[in-house]
Amino acid sequence: MKKITLLAAFFVAFAFEGKAQTAVTLVSPTGDGGFETADTFEGNGWTLLNHTYGSRKWQIGTGQTGFSGTRAAFIGSSATAVGTTAGSRTVHIYRPVVIPAGATNVQVKFKYKQEVVSIDPTTGPNDYMYLSLMSEVPVNGTAATRFSDKFPSAAAGYSTFTEITAPVPATVIVEGTTQYLVVTFRSTNLNDAATIGWGAIDDIEMTYQPALGTEDFNAKKIAVYPNPVKDVLNFSSEENIDSVSVFNLFGQNLLNKNINNTQGTIDMSGFATGTYIVNVQSENNVKTIKVVK
Repeated sequence: MKKITLLAAFFVAFAFEGKAQTAVTLVSPTGDGGFETADTFEGNGWTLLNHTYGSRKWQIGTGQTGFSGTRAAFIGSSATAVGTTAGSRTVHIYRPVVIPAGATNVQVKFKYKQEVVSIDPTTGPNDYMYLSLMSEVPVNGTAATRFSDKFPSAAAGYSTFTEITAPVPATVIVEGTTQYLVVTFRSTNLNDAATIGWGAIDDIEMTYQPALGTEDFNAKKIAVYPNPVKDVLNFSSEENIDSVSVFNLFGQNLLNKNINNTQGTIDMSGFATGTYIVNVQSENNVKTIKVVK
């Protein structure tokens, strides 16, 4: 029987056809990276680190209309407003990711909007967003070690959502371990209403190319339904299903069930509303899928 590690089961959902390789998605722009799964950061698999005062905080909502759907993550005073207050800030949202050994072309794509930018000739923009990949969680109010540029980098800013690609340097990747993808908004507090930037980000996508020779997991024969699920989640396969496991978005194993049949079910009626990772293992196939409750 083919085996799959816990880390691969939780974070990897891919298939190869012949020798062709496709990108593996760690953060999906149509899922948790699009902020449409729930109306909280936690419901989308992100952890929030905000200042306890003022209006320049990470919010999730319609204060900046999303590029896709209705919501975006943005700097503001509430889910529906960007606010009017100046003030220095270093605030983060972050989520766990695992990049396996040999992965190549690791990158983060996203849409970013920030209309007002004040550029210091020495330090660059006074209000800006950047990305980090860290082995430890970020510290509230403290700058993280960034791998990306500062966005925006020019005074013209982004009057509408602009697509940005940020390659992840190999030097910051610790293969096969849990790291944290961090989105940081930082302001140096000019206290000038004309220079206040209210950044907004949406459709975050993190992908990599798997290493050559990775085991071929052809999951096309396995069906998982319904999704979203209310009570009972069903499984079917053309071959015997060995087991099913359920994880939350922080990698905690919530349920394991032996199936030993071509069909099976698990009862999710007692699970809280949210997104879960379900791993279905059969003799020659494996399927890892996000299921919304």
